[in-house]
This record gives sequence, structure tokens and C-alpha cells, in this order.
Amino acid sequence: MAGRPPAGFARLEEVDRQAHLEQLSVHPDAAGAGLGRALVEAAMAWAREQGYTYMTLCTFVDVPFNAPFYASCGFEVVTAPEGELADVRRHEANGWAIREASSKLNT
Repeated sequence: MAGRPPAGFARLEEVDRQAHLEQLSVHPDAAGAGLGRALVEAAMAWAREQGYTYMTLCTFVDVPFNAPFYASCGFEVVTAPEGELADVRRHEANGWAIREASSKLNT
């Protein structure tokens, strides 16, 4: 969580024994100030400290800024997710197009 009052948060889960960015949210009034990037970087740092080697996420492909933003954070598209990540994609998709991404957490 970031800001007082809170202006954004990142929620992580474990998927396939790796960190998974389940949700990233920034209040529209705080958009464009770098808060989302700071939250992703903090989430990645925490995951690294916990011993995770990758972080994954699922995102809507019809939101134009999502893919470029996550790519700039080091995430790459996973074209054929497997295991629990594939299950998460099916669950979250619910009729929407979803893009999976993963980022190697450099140690």
C-alpha cells in the first residue's frame, strides 16, 4: 500500500511456487506519478527477498497502457501458460482477453 490516504496497492499470491502479481491498483488522481512502477518494484524486491525467481501476472489486453507498462517493468508475454498459471488465466479471463507475463527476478 502506498500513500496517505492510500493511493495504490499491489497484491501478491503464490502461483506455481513463484510470486504472482494478482492485482496492482493506483487511484486515478495518482496516475502518472510513478506510483504503479514503485509498487511493482517494491513487489519484485519483496519477492526476491522471499527467494522467488520469477513473478507472473495476468492482465487485460484491451487496456492500451498495460502491455507497454509491464514490458517496461521487465515482464514478457507467456504465450502458453501451464500449471497453476493456466488455471489462473482461465479463472480471471471470464470472457476477457488476458495476457500472462513473467519477469525473472534478478538477484
